[in-house]
Amino acid sequence: MDVFDQIGRNYDWYPNTAIALCAMSYDDMGAIPREVATQTGLQVVWGPAELAGWDGISYSRAFVAGNAATGEYFVVIRGTNFESLSSWLKQDFDLDKAVPFGELPGAPPRVPADALIAKGSFNGMADLIRLRDPNTRTSMVEFLSTLKPRFLYVTGHSLGGTLTPTLFAYLNAMLYGGGPVTNMALWSFAGLTPGGTGFNAYFNTVLPNAQGFQWRIHNSLDIAPFCWWSFAGIQQVYVPYGLHWDFIDKDLVADLFHDAAKAGIGYAHPQAGLQLPGAFVHGIIDGDIWAAQALQQHHPATYQGLVANRFPNRG
Repeated sequence: MDVFDQIGRNYDWYPNTAIALCAMSYDDMGAIPREVATQTGLQVVWGPAELAGWDGISYSRAFVAGNAATGEYFVVIRGTNFESLSSWLKQDFDLDKAVPFGELPGAPPRVPADALIAKGSFNGMADLIRLRDPNTRTSMVEFLSTLKPRFLYVTGHSLGGTLTPTLFAYLNAMLYGGGPVTNMALWSFAGLTPGGTGFNAYFNTVLPNAQGFQWRIHNSLDIAPFCWWSFAGIQQVYVPYGLHWDFIDKDLVADLFHDAAKAGIGYAHPQAGLQLPGAFVHGIIDGDIWAAQALQQHHPATYQGLVANRFPNRG
């Protein structure tokens, strides 16, 4: 059975489950397996695994959860750890240089030379590839190669959403040779652009944009999905509600877009996304109200509510 036939039997369950797993990925490591089992009925079978710096602060984390009866497994990528400077500087904001996707560890096959991704995306991917299950010491690829899942899904929120299409393409290349997918799907939430037009063209050969659903899900009031292709989109997103950014926010975002332009790869999202209408939050009390609104709209709990409203039949 084709993966999209499988998903189409009860589609609403999938984005709801995916964003729930993403939200859990931010929780305490020891609590994740129990939460996954209780809230989704799935079992964590690899990880959670993470990398931490000298200060003990985690900057990369992922886990695999699934259902042995259906053969469906989710690879879940955690987003940015707000306490980790490495996450911000080496993954989210390392934008001014581009690196060939094909130079990732393991040398994924059938990748064209112009499939370029941000240095930050490359760093984030390299970290995910380095992760080892705490018990078996296997990598994600080693584990999945042995497991041979019938259906394999990739999901993430924020930085995890940015890395969802790159990890999807990488796993497809390493596990299945890099051809058009028949047993894989993905759901990305609040993701930023991982690379440029060359990577996107490559991605579209792996997953033609005709799979029957839009996997890149974003809140209309979240600034992150505008990064790094629409400075004007970020500038205007809250204007209809009477909220304008101050010069500090504007200068910070402008500097990051300037860095992105240096890469010269035409940062863009790989395929159209599903925009969910956000609800502006009135009455936020904070020294920087614009930034506080942005954080609220980006939060995984906000996405859980939007997804549940859009896909009410959770199975």
